[in-house]
Amino acid sequence: MESFPQGLSGVELAITGKLASMSRDEAVERIGDAGGRVVATPRDTTAVLIVGQGGPPLGEDGRITHALQRAYELQDAGIELAIAGEDELLAKLGLQNALDGLSRRYTTGQLARILDVAPSLIRHWVREGLIRPAHEHARLYFFEFPQVASAKALSELFRAGVDAGRIRRSLGQLAERETSGGAPAPATAPAAASGATAHMLAQLAVLEHAGPLLVRTRDGSLAEPNGQMLLDFREEPAPGLRLVARTEERRIGDWFEIGIRAERDGRFEDAVRAYRSALGCDDRHPEVHFNLGNALYAIGRFDEARERFHRAVELAPDYVEAWNNLGILLSEMDEPDDAIVAYRRALSLAPDYPDALYNLAESLVARGELAEARALWRAYLRADPESPFARIVRERLARL
Repeated sequence: MESFPQGLSGVELAITGKLASMSRDEAVERIGDAGGRVVATPRDTTAVLIVGQGGPPLGEDGRITHALQRAYELQDAGIELAIAGEDELLAKLGLQNALDGLSRRYTTGQLARILDVAPSLIRHWVREGLIRPAHEHARLYFFEFPQVASAKALSELFRAGVDAGRIRRSLGQLAERETSGGAPAPATAPAAASGATAHMLAQLAVLEHAGPLLVRTRDGSLAEPNGQMLLDFREEPAPGLRLVARTEERRIGDWFEIGIRAERDGRFEDAVRAYRSALGCDDRHPEVHFNLGNALYAIGRFDEARERFHRAVELAPDYVEAWNNLGILLSEMDEPDDAIVAYRRALSLAPDYPDALYNLAESLVARGELAEARALWRAYLRADPESPFARIVRERLARL
């Protein structure tokens, strides 16, 4: 692999893949401010191809992006072209905060906001083995962004109907570049490229395995979890299709997965029914009570949701997210004192938990306790400096 130039003045670059730290337009502007220029596709005058770390460098068809493929061709032809990760570009631009953001860890809630997915979907990915938390404390997951970004990108390709074999071949091509003596395939994480590609292949295997989940009724018919009947023209289930027998012995995990999928799709009534069925098998699982509370909250059944959150923290007193969500619910129910107690409990377990810091500060401002609210907002900015809420916090601190 050719080396990245020392400076960007007079340097021609190209960008491929999704950037994690900024929009492509912003990157082009910043590179221009540093004296460089950006072209759409690498050519023999291009010095560097930057590969974004917001997902694997694959196009909508599951193939290696045209820009990356062209860069490989130029390298094979003897052109001195470097392939570098987004983190190297940020270092050249002096954007230390953005560079730190690529390597920092995010809670479930933070990632859900960044990726625009439901928190329950991220927890579902953890259960399925699609992503692995970098750290877990008091039932609170912390993730590295590139790993989850690659899972989201692969999931979108898979759900869009891109053939899994096509994706696997593309990832295999990336792996081959790592070991063939040519330019290595860029990593989608700060770790070595080979590890990143291997992990993406493992994620793809999980997605292939986790096919549509359907229910087999007593008379042998197929139905979706919401009860919609389906016609079944096969004697054997299709590859990737998992059937769940509708019996009293159904495992709690099956109902739990049905609930997560329903919640992910916005079918909260279906989710409530599934989670209640799971608790009918065994009511000692705090995660099921927590998810049921979230689904009940989503459809405005606040009293029932409070019961579920209380049961979750009764079973698991260290359940940070449950304490925080209980506080949110109590605030909605106009019980601010009890909400503050819940937020403080969450922070006693995880002092840097951004959601609880923000929520407690908001509750204290409503009571006129501005000094502590300021301290909490400053702590929030240290924990979550780049989110949309951080802008709101900075504005409020400036006003106060």
